[in-house]
Amino acid sequence: MYELEHIEKEIVALKGQRTSLCAALKGQNQLNHDVQAKVQEVEEDIAALEITAPLDVMIEDLESSEANLEDLKEDLKSLNPFS
Repeated sequence: MYELEHIEKEIVALKGQRTSLCAALKGQNQLNHDVQAKVQEVEEDIAALEITAPLDVMIEDLESSEANLEDLKEDLKSLNPFS
């Protein structure tokens, strides 16, 4: 009889461990989900930066070209004897 009681206590203890492990696993799954969501968000941010970075360079090039064009206009005006 003592052995049966001991086995029953072990079963109860194992059920408690199972419950704890299941709760820990659920917590890990939630953490994993949160990390995956953050990784996705960061990947989207990186992709957005990769798209906008060339646009920034193009804008700088256009502004530089516009400044050069204005300089050329001024040079041409200074060469025009009728102005």
